[in-house]
Amino acid sequence: MKKILFACLYSFIIFSCNSPVSQLKKETDSKNKGFVLNGSVKTFLSDKVYLSKIVENEIQPIDSAIIKNNNFVFTGKVNYPERFALSFENSSAEIILIIENANFEILLDPSQPNEPVIKGSELNAKLEEYKLASKNIFKKIDYLFPKFQKARLENDVKKLNEIGNELKKIETEFTDFSFNFVKNNSDSYVAAMILSDQLKTSSIDTVRISNAYNQLSEAVKKSPDAQMITAAFNLR
Repeated sequence: MKKILFACLYSFIIFSCNSPVSQLKKETDSKNKGFVLNGSVKTFLSDKVYLSKIVENEIQPIDSAIIKNNNFVFTGKVNYPERFALSFENSSAEIILIIENANFEILLDPSQPNEPVIKGSELNAKLEEYKLASKNIFKKIDYLFPKFQKARLENDVKKLNEIGNELKKIETEFTDFSFNFVKNNSDSYVAAMILSDQLKTSSIDTVRISNAYNQLSEAVKKSPDAQMITAAFNLR
């Protein structure tokens, strides 16, 4: 039950101008726009790192880099910010992050692979804000889970029902928080990512997702995560 709820936690630029000067600037910016991801590993982890794109439930390898003196770098360009994964040769460590067209860095500690430090990326900072708040909600499960195990071993039906109701309240609290986060950050691509994750939950609230989608900015609606919602509900 705990694993199911935690799965919910994790279940990540268009301008136009017509004047000659502005058009020249647009073309120059287009050439320069892209991402530079500088990585640093605190201690030895691997000799090679892989960058993969997360598409729904699939991982699509995109690039690889050699780790030299505990450092690595990826460069490229994305049409829209999306969630990617960093994985390492001969290691089970996997880091989820948003790739956006920016110059940013990620600091990794092999002893804490799930807690990278990302600097210079507004979207990753926004995603971390969401994740930290979510973790605080799910900490309540840590308190209930031992009681759940004890009640199950003792076959205490009454206690199991009570705990089950408490877990449902936590799940509802998390869902409400997620939709409020989307509403309050409707101009952020992170909002579309969080909203698309609602399609992976056991009970999909189509009305609530549709209403939240309609609140997204027009730019965010064009992102791949938002397009997943469009396709799922045939939205326009």
